[in-house]
Amino acid sequence: MKKIVFALLLFSFALGFAQDDGERYSEVLEEQIEALQLTGERKEAFIEISDKYFEKMKTIRESKASRMSKFKELKSLQSDKNAEMEQLLSESELKTFKELQKENRAMLKEAYGQKKKS
Repeated sequence: MKKIVFALLLFSFALGFAQDDGERYSEVLEEQIEALQLTGERKEAFIEISDKYFEKMKTIRESKASRMSKFKELKSLQSDKNAEMEQLLSESELKTFKELQKENRAMLKEAYGQKKKS
């Protein structure tokens, strides 16, 4: 049961950008940069990593693969992205970044619940 809930959360995370792909992604990215107080080269590197994984997630989301297959790929991508962020961010920044991810998942879960009720 926990695996199914986690799968839905991760899948909804990727689907959360489906409505306003670029717009919502830009908002989240700006919020993350502001919260992490990134500037200069580190800000650019953060954007580059985020953009790379956003495009990969978008490609997976739009594929005709099964939900479980998409989930596995998205989970793997998230792990890869977090590994790259570990190289870029300090320990405290990484902690903040992971908290932001958690908040975003909660927000998307709530939005998913609202959609389901309608």
